[in-house]
Amino acid sequence: MKPLSQFPQTIETPRLVLRVVLPTQANAETFFDIIEQNRDYLEAWQGHFEYLRNVVEVRDKLAHRYSQIASNEGVLFGIYKGNDLIGRIRFFDIHDNSCEIGYWLIKKENGHGYMTEALTALEGELFAFGFDKITLDIDDGNTMSENVAKRNGYTLTKRLPMASWAKCVGKCDSLIYEKRKETD
Repeated sequence: MKPLSQFPQTIETPRLVLRVVLPTQANAETFFDIIEQNRDYLEAWQGHFEYLRNVVEVRDKLAHRYSQIASNEGVLFGIYKGNDLIGRIRFFDIHDNSCEIGYWLIKKENGHGYMTEALTALEGELFAFGFDKITLDIDDGNTMSENVAKRNGYTLTKRLPMASWAKCVGKCDSLIYEKRKETD
């Protein structure tokens, strides 16, 4: 596998731009603002938001994610509609030419196909880069995320009983969706 420093820093779609998130003060403030405005919504399925309570913690998290590029552990992209940050998508857990993708959008931007578009663009770049398999780990009951997986052609391959926890449902199954690179 090539070093992730060679992975595209910007990915454009018809309506969005995915851009690697630099750990700047401005980016930390922007992320913190949208997290605060959407905290209850985001925390329902994404438990890590409870640990991001100020700009410094967000900047530290962004710095950690950015450092993962150099160590070939993953890449974090902001999802931008025009100049507005509306979510994030990242890939991580890299091994044997496979990776996992995680994503979220702010509440008001759901239901417009943005995550389907962002996921399609990122997976295209991942497969072109040399990845053979992508997985999504979705909490059972998160139907919006499951719908994104299904629209993008992912297949449910495993159900891990009571392997996850989400604030909105408590202990729940973890649903593993998978997509493989098409071969000619």
